[in-house]
Amino acid sequence: MLGRLVLGSAVLGTVLVLACAHAGFVPQPTVADVDRVQPIEPGLTLAEMQQGRAIYVQRCSSCHPVHGPGEYRGDQWPALVEKMKREKKIRIPEHEQVLMERYLVAFSSTAPRLPDAGVSVVVPTMEGTSSAAASR
Repeated sequence: MLGRLVLGSAVLGTVLVLACAHAGFVPQPTVADVDRVQPIEPGLTLAEMQQGRAIYVQRCSSCHPVHGPGEYRGDQWPALVEKMKREKKIRIPEHEQVLMERYLVAFSSTAPRLPDAGVSVVVPTMEGTSSAAASR
């Protein structure tokens, strides 16, 4: 009995770890992300990005593991969504599809990135003193 409990706990723990790791693969949008994508998605709000992510995770993960939005270019996502709808015979309301695609494009491999802020960090030297160094 104790062996089954240990095995069950190990399996459950593994599933939880994998689920948490998988959930991090599809980034949660932030205010900085909204600002970052305004040039390609003017007017997109944080709430819309959050809804788009939720729709993507719910709709797509019901059939297969979801892809990270950065795995494809922004111009590829709409065609991929249409292909999945056609192949899987899935109906997605147009407003949900638009939100989902805007989220995917915003996090795609071709989306604008935040500029390097040029943040300096203090790096300890061998003598115990420190020197400033660029982070990138």
